[in-house]
Amino acid sequence: MKFKINFLKFALPAGVLLAGSAGFVQAEELAWTNSAWQDSAWNARGCFPDQRGQWFRDAKFGAFIHFGAYSELGGYYQGKGPYDPAEQIIGLGDRRDVIPPGVYRKEVAGKFNPTNFNAKQWVGLIKKAGQKYVIATTKHHDGFCMFKTKTTSYNVVDATPFARDVIKELAAECKKQGIVFCPYYSIGDWCADDVKNPEYKTYPDYMRAQLKELLSNYGDSKMLWFDNFWYVNNQWKNDEQHAKELYAFVHALRPDMLVNDRCGRGASSTDGDYATPENQLKGSRQSRYFEVVMTDTDDDNWGWVRGATNYRKPADLIRNLIDCTSKGGNFVLNVGPMASGEFPPEHMAILEVMGKWTAVNGEAIYGTVPAPECATTVTDDIKSYSTKKARSIYLHVVKWPASGELTVRVGRKDLAGVKLLDKSLPRVQFTSAVDKDATVLTIKQPAKVDPYATVLKLTFKGKVTE
Repeated sequence: MKFKINFLKFALPAGVLLAGSAGFVQAEELAWTNSAWQDSAWNARGCFPDQRGQWFRDAKFGAFIHFGAYSELGGYYQGKGPYDPAEQIIGLGDRRDVIPPGVYRKEVAGKFNPTNFNAKQWVGLIKKAGQKYVIATTKHHDGFCMFKTKTTSYNVVDATPFARDVIKELAAECKKQGIVFCPYYSIGDWCADDVKNPEYKTYPDYMRAQLKELLSNYGDSKMLWFDNFWYVNNQWKNDEQHAKELYAFVHALRPDMLVNDRCGRGASSTDGDYATPENQLKGSRQSRYFEVVMTDTDDDNWGWVRGATNYRKPADLIRNLIDCTSKGGNFVLNVGPMASGEFPPEHMAILEVMGKWTAVNGEAIYGTVPAPECATTVTDDIKSYSTKKARSIYLHVVKWPASGELTVRVGRKDLAGVKLLDKSLPRVQFTSAVDKDATVLTIKQPAKVDPYATVLKLTFKGKVTE
């Protein structure tokens, strides 16, 4: 079913201006307030059936970038730390004793100068790793904007010696290199009351003005990643109605844009188009599309931590990518760039390993769907996953059985061939037999296997996906 939206506009002549608390806006921009329009958009949402989500379903592997004023500190302040999570060092409650907001704006944001930031290099590393889209923090909970905005001088161009629009450069480079750019935006804002321009009488006015800038001035972004549903000073309401309003507002500006579940009640809600679990793999194939977002360190730090030694192992991350793909979801790996504006060398090493694996085995990841008709024996010494597309089922073997022979049952009878995707590995040896309506394969472990996951391509005479 192709996603289609019929805009419901007020019966006013074209070009008529209506007064609002933030100045004057075109009548058409208020279409989102129409309840019928809200309901039609909300009821039509969902990543599985509609075409606006096809790129997302096919992408499978994305990048998250947490970069902001907090990167200047690397999790430490006045010799103390690391504060966890690093990107929330200004924080709430007792954390106000760590860095008062005024001091944070002057001593942290005011010194933010990532002179080695290079959007071309960032996107090049991401692309080589096999990541198909980028989610970048345009404004985190500290309220600091990484883009040039008219809503506040508290932004990377006006408030720092760096004075460059990071989001503009990154979005442009993503477009140039064929990577989908997606803005991240924190709804909750710990500093808004102190920094927003006085023309914005309410926080919702301020927020919508920023969103309009992001969705109008930074290229053809296809997805908006909301965050922070623990709101401050009643800035926004944590209920379904407000989620619907925000969802509709976004679609009035960008009808085909995907919106995550944090537009309302949070990561465990059914709001938005898809679910966003953090640092945890979903337990089984899901009825709702999902995207696992994960830190590159074995903790809950999304911003860079100076001196961190607990970076995740590439083997685990590759398995997580395969796991998510086999369940019908995406896997997104986060990086917190350093104060210098560069990716940490440990993260670059991870990307290099993952890129080499996806370059060989990406056919079994991108554009695939789960293959529940493919089953292997479940024991402690066997670890495998399956995906499929077109006329092929892909078997990802992470751990081979001690016996050296893997038995696979596929709910089809028209097997045409079996081969390894990695042509540098020995030719696969197998036997097959038909048992009722299924094919039973016995596959011998090659003398040499992929250290992360050996992928076998099972080709059938007919289509395995419809």
